[in-house]
Amino acid sequence: MQHFSQELLHDGAACKITLLVLDEEASPLPIGETEVPPGGAVLWFMFPGRSYEVGSVYDAAGRFLGHYTNFVQPPRPETAVWHLTDLFLDVWQVPGQPPRLLDEDELTEAAQHGWVSSEDVERTRAEAAAVLRAARADHWPPGVVLRNPLDAVPSLRFRRDAPGTFFANLVIGRLIAFGIYSLGAISLTSIVFAAFTNALQPGVGLTGGRIAWLGLIAVELVLLLGLALAGKLPATRRTRPEEALTEKLLFLGTLVSGAAVMLYPDGRLWGGALTGLYATLAVFLSIFAVSRAWFDRRFPYLAVMGLAVCVVAILVLLL
Repeated sequence: MQHFSQELLHDGAACKITLLVLDEEASPLPIGETEVPPGGAVLWFMFPGRSYEVGSVYDAAGRFLGHYTNFVQPPRPETAVWHLTDLFLDVWQVPGQPPRLLDEDELTEAAQHGWVSSEDVERTRAEAAAVLRAARADHWPPGVVLRNPLDAVPSLRFRRDAPGTFFANLVIGRLIAFGIYSLGAISLTSIVFAAFTNALQPGVGLTGGRIAWLGLIAVELVLLLGLALAGKLPATRRTRPEEALTEKLLFLGTLVSGAAVMLYPDGRLWGGALTGLYATLAVFLSIFAVSRAWFDRRFPYLAVMGLAVCVVAILVLLL
């Protein structure tokens, strides 16, 4: 029996992610066909009800060493103490090398001594063979493992400790990315149409070229919005705490901008820019308000007050 103390990073119903970091004074931990050195780490992905867990193994410098699939009796993590019974077989995957099935002799010996039931032996061998086939076809490990390398730990902690702020930043970041990619797509499309058609020339009515230009831009915007919200575009996949907006920061932004509204209440100088700024802040604060209320189960006072300031400021600017 071995005991490990691991940090719970994600407590999902389908997958639980924990982090094991070896102390600098600890002995190397044998895993797969390597040893995790002192200061090294293993990100464990445990799937309740499944007969395997997957570990992403790293050395003390954070370099990836390989994926380790450990076959176990289906775990039931119902308390803070998890009991896992190892069933000997493992699949070890090192980048650039074929996957290997390990410890078949140990499972055979355990079966001969009756330490493992025949049902467990048959199931484990069948599942190990399936995982080995998937690994050889580059379909293993599961996507959740690949999406969460060691450098995702700060983001996982952020999501665990401040879920409302995490998801608000996730949505806002994806909307910002959508805006940036949309500007690029519209600019490129417009340059092409201006070079090869008369769709963008002054005084041209609703010609076929202009309809095609508008239609293509509409399609691009729909596709980019879907990709951005799904996290499929670069810079939309992960929220880092050091880059995060906060409810307090957005609220202070509304107050600072409010001073400009008071200085220019007639809107003749900065009215257009301030209206756009407050509209953007209103969208961001609305996202924060919903996210904090939904995930944190707390009334988002600052977000609601900031949203009220935005509405008043927009009304002053427009009226």
